[in-house]
Amino acid sequence: MIRFRKPIYTIILLSLAALSFPAKAQYPDRPLRVVVPFPPGATNDILGRAFAQELSREFGQPVIVENRGGAGTAIGAQAVATARPDGYTMLLGTGTTYVLNPALRPNNLSYDPVRDFTMVSIMAEVPIVFIVNLQLPVRTLSDLVAYARANPGKINFSSAGVATSLHLAGEMFARAANIQLVHVPYPGSAQAMLAVVGGDVQMMAEVVSGAMTSIQSGRVIPLAMTSAERLSILPGVPTVAESGYAGFQALGWYGLALPRATPTPIVERLREATNRILARGDLRTHFEPSGLVILRPHDAATGQRYLEEDRNRWVPLIRSLDLKAE
Repeated sequence: MIRFRKPIYTIILLSLAALSFPAKAQYPDRPLRVVVPFPPGATNDILGRAFAQELSREFGQPVIVENRGGAGTAIGAQAVATARPDGYTMLLGTGTTYVLNPALRPNNLSYDPVRDFTMVSIMAEVPIVFIVNLQLPVRTLSDLVAYARANPGKINFSSAGVATSLHLAGEMFARAANIQLVHVPYPGSAQAMLAVVGGDVQMMAEVVSGAMTSIQSGRVIPLAMTSAERLSILPGVPTVAESGYAGFQALGWYGLALPRATPTPIVERLREATNRILARGDLRTHFEPSGLVILRPHDAATGQRYLEEDRNRWVPLIRSLDLKAE
């Protein structure tokens, strides 16, 4: 009879035990889902589908985009907030989802972005451009300010609705420049653009992608960008900050988030994959011509600072204007 010494015998038993149980599955081992809180065809949806393809390459798993539009992105956000926190359901939300909605709907929002989500990555920014109609005798932002001061209450600006980031960008600039701008909301960007082209209003705040056709055709004049830097597709248009308002920034943005209780190793695995996608530059090459700014890879602390700065930028303004979501 063969006798094993105790240490060797123990090692053999442990090895046999390990073979008796399947190894714990490594994330991800099945398809993932990206919830886009907009209908198909929106910029957010297009970005989500491009990101899903890249993430599928990273993980070797299918990544499905699910459109859950409605209620100012709240329907999609609620779906992810209540999903299993296992890393397989993520939200590609916007600044409205994470910052504006809680300030505009403090008493009737179905989710809490601080309580319910962990931010994985701030993926992209959506700069806004201030444009004016051809009849207004201004060609620069300084001209606009001078004209507004000489003609108080005579400049109306259009946007795609009350309490949108476009509306708020105009209000923010009016306060920074100490001028009066009268907001005229429209049901959508197309109607708001027709109003400024036709001279019903003098100015408009619009995302760059929505304004490019009218700018390129010479139907409106771009005065300034709300981004921190100039855009390559409009290199001759200065930023508001360059035009004398240091630090001015008013942007829409897209952020990838997971349910708050998702385990940290899974959050970090997804963040690392997302950073590799951002670093490759394919998304930047694809979206830069449309005025979408794909951001650089960053860590959790940088993303959290971005969120806090955005809240500090918008929430006091919303409160001072006493705005509520329609």
